Amino acid sequence: MPAIIIIIVVIIIIIIIIIIIIIIIKCYATKILNTETDSKCRLCQQFDETIEHIISTCPILAKEKYIKRHDRVCAQLHFNICKETGVQ
Repeated sequence: MPAIIIIIVVIIIIIIIIIIIIIIIKCYATKILNTETDSKCRLCQQFDETIEHIISTCPILAKEKYIKRHDRVCAQLHFNICKETGVQ
């Protein structure tokens, strides 16, 4: 596997781990410690802040962040395919 793909995968994994840690801290405080912390999403305030919500269904992130993430992945895939096939 080309080094650039490995680097991209590692960066994506790091970002996901950071998001999970942030979510776990809020969920831990709400569910386990029974604090008064609101479990609603910090961005949209509409739904519970779960991993699934942050990764794919938050309406605030859907407006821009998901599209940018999708476009970056597609651009990298396009670059890698062109490189491997010799297309310039």
